[in-house]
Amino acid sequence: MPDPGKNPLLPTSVVAERSHLVIPSLPNWIAPTVEYLRQKAVLGGACQETRSGKLLVALHEAITNAIVHGNLGVGSELKEQGTSVFAETLAQRASDPALANRTVDIVVDFNGDVCHWVITDQGNGFDVERVLARCTSDDPEVLLASGRGILMMKSFLDDVRFDLGGRRAILSLARDSGAEKRRAARVPLHAPFQVTPVLSDGTPQWSSTYEAVSRNFSEHGISILQRHLSVSGQVLIGVATERGIVHIPAEVRHSRTLGSSGMELGCQFVDPRAPEPPPAAAPTPTQLEEVHRAVTSILESYQTTHVPSHERREHPRVVFNERVMLATACYPTPIVGYARDLSKGGISLIGQQPIGGEMTIALPTPTEHQPLKVRCRVVRCSLIQEGFYDIGAAFLRLEDKSGSR
Repeated sequence: MPDPGKNPLLPTSVVAERSHLVIPSLPNWIAPTVEYLRQKAVLGGACQETRSGKLLVALHEAITNAIVHGNLGVGSELKEQGTSVFAETLAQRASDPALANRTVDIVVDFNGDVCHWVITDQGNGFDVERVLARCTSDDPEVLLASGRGILMMKSFLDDVRFDLGGRRAILSLARDSGAEKRRAARVPLHAPFQVTPVLSDGTPQWSSTYEAVSRNFSEHGISILQRHLSVSGQVLIGVATERGIVHIPAEVRHSRTLGSSGMELGCQFVDPRAPEPPPAAAPTPTQLEEVHRAVTSILESYQTTHVPSHERREHPRVVFNERVMLATACYPTPIVGYARDLSKGGISLIGQQPIGGEMTIALPTPTEHQPLKVRCRVVRCSLIQEGFYDIGAAFLRLEDKSGSR
């Protein structure tokens, strides 16, 4: 008989569940879809909390394969021609309505003992036997990028199979497998946080703040899941409260990769001595209007193919495949991005480095020799696969040619 004095563990009471999702082939759908499936697996009792990080990596690899390599048809072999070729091709393919409108069908079937994730794309498939043979090779040089992804999926789950000539992946995980023991109890907590790197002299790098998700916490520290390596030994963890964002200083005690699609950061809390960030100045209506007018002149001279919209947007997006330069406090020199769409309110692009906070983007203009420089706020930076990020930015204001804001 259940103990009436204990809180009920509802996930252990789930005896069966089935879900069916259909998502478009857009890179910015990968991360939220994977996180939704991970949370659903934990809440539904299909996956133990302590193993959900590995499940997240496996699902990320499978859905990335379906969207990037399957429906968009961007092959890993393009990386051999240079990573910029792969990034530019991905941006162009993701902007093609015919390809972006291809869907990925995801069926989740849990019978109380085993959960199956059946992921089907509309691409051309791949040589399953050839890739699986590479996965079993003892020579690390033989493993292709796709082979490494499949190898991780097989390592993190109980079974991985392919059907329909590689167009369908079937991932399986038993409810009771992979139990982990810890020396001290930790409380599971999955919530969004802001993480701000801190320099060795104690100066917070507010412009480099990025989003992460907590995995669990204890009295002395917290475990965080994020999409890239730690860039400093100290961080500020921004927690949303009724009084606003409260920043808790912490030391990074360990970091470990979860395959190629994630990083776990173990942080130990320290005494709160760090200063609070200065309040961010919101763009004025005049500044936004200036940006809208300037960007509209680019849109009018460019192709007017509209990108299919799968969400509500204030401004319609059009295909915009251009090489753009990005300047941010995260990196000492400007870096390259490959735009995939543009609107009066913002831009989406493929980059090869993670970016957070604010940045300045230089947009090519049809009539002037000097590019249009616009200050932006990064609203999304999601890992697509190792070394490639889907970045979304909202326009804030124009910068003059001297770079003043």
